[in-house]
Amino acid sequence: MHHPVFILSTGRTGTQFFEDYINQTTKDALCKHEPRPSRRFKFLSNLYLNHKVSHPFIIKTYLRSRRRVINKTGDRVYIESSNFIFGCIPSLNEWYDGIKIIHIVRHPVDYVKSHLSHGFWRGHKKFFAKYVPYWLEKIEVEDRSNPIELLSTRWNYVNGQINSYTETNKYLRVRFEDIFSADMQQSSAQLNQIREFCGLSPLEEAENRQWLKRPKNYSRRKQALESDEVDYILKNTHSLMKDYRYHD
Repeated sequence: MHHPVFILSTGRTGTQFFEDYINQTTKDALCKHEPRPSRRFKFLSNLYLNHKVSHPFIIKTYLRSRRRVINKTGDRVYIESSNFIFGCIPSLNEWYDGIKIIHIVRHPVDYVKSHLSHGFWRGHKKFFAKYVPYWLEKIEVEDRSNPIELLSTRWNYVNGQINSYTETNKYLRVRFEDIFSADMQQSSAQLNQIREFCGLSPLEEAENRQWLKRPKNYSRRKQALESDEVDYILKNTHSLMKDYRYHD
């Protein structure tokens, strides 16, 4: 496997879509969404970013975890879609030449809504976020019992880390809203930009349109936010939102 491509994000950005979309529209690539085992890389990302683990340890763990898929990939482009592995790229750069990064960003208000709708602050996920070391990123917040503050600050932290790979890797940033847009011409153009970045042939708009009608892992439960919570998110994420063209 040479020059792997990683689709990275905060999560809740529609990346599960790409596994079927890529695998069923080309023979030149193999795409895996969060291939098992994957959650260990959430811990490893945060451990590495806090200087608790070394490059060799992450590389060894990754190669062992991906042995089967690496053998299966052959000469095809390997594309891995996973928000868990966002902090491991500096280590993997030590092993692989030419890693490509696709960074998908989503408007922070919609990201927070989607994450809460998907159970971030309920059941075992809430327990993990509150009590399990290195499950949640080490971020500076005033109130760690406030999920709005946690998630909006996490949006800054994770996107900032992924954005730093512009300095070390071939990098493409795409907004969630531009991929999954009501404007099918725009959406198709974004998908083809992603395909070409991966070294894959573009598709006709009609074929891309059919795939865009098949959403994956969307939140069935809709989380409402209070106006003051929305205001807090917008204020907390103002700087990166401007960089990502969410406001002038």
